[in-house]
Amino acid sequence: MIDKYYIVQFQKNTDLFKVLFDTDDQAFIHWKKDENAWSLLEILCHLKDEEVEDFRQRLRFVLEGSEGMPPGIDPQAWVKERAYADQNFHQIKEEYFKERMNSIEWLKRLENPQLKQSYDHPTLGTLDGHHFLNNWLAHDYLHIRQITRLRYDYLNFISKVNLDYAGTWK
Repeated sequence: MIDKYYIVQFQKNTDLFKVLFDTDDQAFIHWKKDENAWSLLEILCHLKDEEVEDFRQRLRFVLEGSEGMPPGIDPQAWVKERAYADQNFHQIKEEYFKERMNSIEWLKRLENPQLKQSYDHPTLGTLDGHHFLNNWLAHDYLHIRQITRLRYDYLNFISKVNLDYAGTWK
């Protein structure tokens, strides 16, 4: 079984993502601070695709002791290739949370997972189950921070008020 710490953290992060994605404000859903930034919708699409095609798939790949390399991914390119900006926010949100629950249930069902099993990546070196499990959780934290910053920047944009009194980002 996967250490309970990870299960609990993934569940807590899921609850937090539900709060962070709780909006019907279409302007906010599509707003970007600049042309290189991601909108809330694009972040959500990214999280859904990463849930299915990256972390869960790669962890399964190493735990099953599969030969070769897992299928390639290109999350940066997916933003345009998969037209994230044109997706239905509420549909993607529903799909993401369904997939996240599938991931948590899968992690709970694992019996004696061989987290030390690995494969050799040509540029990243040896990648084992510990690597993917911990990076999956870290990925959550990075996007929680990203969404929180997006909310802050949007408030600054719509309010036209100097927010430095609240504190500054470092």
